[in-house]
Amino acid sequence: MRQAKSRFVSFFAESDQIPEVVHAIDNEVLPRFNQLPHFLGFVGLQSESGSRPEVVGISLWASDLDTSEAASEEFRDEVHRVTGTTPSRKGYDVLRVMVYDGDGELCIDLP
Repeated sequence: MRQAKSRFVSFFAESDQIPEVVHAIDNEVLPRFNQLPHFLGFVGLQSESGSRPEVVGISLWASDLDTSEAASEEFRDEVHRVTGTTPSRKGYDVLRVMVYDGDGELCIDLP
């Protein structure tokens, strides 16, 4: 079995910009990612503190990240347009992911 891959994007945004960032993720990024082969999922995080929180987006892929590069670049361009910041980007090998639903049922288990 191939090892899952992850792309990690982080940036800072003003608190009032967060709704527009989430809108772009929901309406532009995720629909494009869903059409790409090997897409497994996405996690969006926002730090708890400050008027300029850090936002982190983590996309999960079954293998090669090359197919996601164009969509990822468009997302980074949109982040720059909305926030005026340039997001940093890194790729990772996924070592382990486990996610349970609200009923305690295992939804995702990636070794």
